[in-house]
Amino acid sequence: MKRKYNWLNHLFNFFAVILGVYLAFYINESAKINQEKNESFILMNSLVNDLSEDIRVYEEYQIPENIRHQQNVEQLLEALLADSLEGIDGQLAAIIGVENYEPTASTYSSMKSSGKLHLIEDLTLQKMLTDYYDGLVFESTRKGQYQVDYFTNELLAWLTKNVDFYDMQLLNKNGLVVLRNQLMIYASLIDQKVNSYQMIVEDSKKLKRHMELILESE
Repeated sequence: MKRKYNWLNHLFNFFAVILGVYLAFYINESAKINQEKNESFILMNSLVNDLSEDIRVYEEYQIPENIRHQQNVEQLLEALLADSLEGIDGQLAAIIGVENYEPTASTYSSMKSSGKLHLIEDLTLQKMLTDYYDGLVFESTRKGQYQVDYFTNELLAWLTKNVDFYDMQLLNKNGLVVLRNQLMIYASLIDQKVNSYQMIVEDSKKLKRHMELILESE
């Protein structure tokens, strides 16, 4: 009887150990899942804040300012196409200056480099983030750089040789055909960038709303 009791006692202890290990594993996994959910919540909130600020900057300044700049360039181009040189000196100053903006990608870049993108369980959101930051944002940044490079290497080089910056007066009228051709290309580059900025605003609003819906459901 005593031997049977010892056997049952050992069996009970064995199952107690197994149960203890299982509970410890379960508690550990639950804590890990909760930690990952909390981290995912924090990351999505950070992304929403990044997008909100980007939308504000684009809508309140970058897009209106670049449209205004594009219109100034086109006005000067129209004057050159019409061979109307009156007041051209005053218009030259309006084409100097480039306004570019790169969306805040620090949160996404950190998630990607640290392998934490998987914390976003919504696969649709994962794809939206990748398409937005690695696609649209990257392409928009390149278009902005194209404009800067063209302005510096072509337009500014021409203006430096043919315009007195101190008095903002045209010194050489023989090279206006070159300026006209350059302005046609430059206006197109600005237009492409503005369109890209508008696409970013549209897509960032969709992305922001998608994350807000997920956060609200938590």
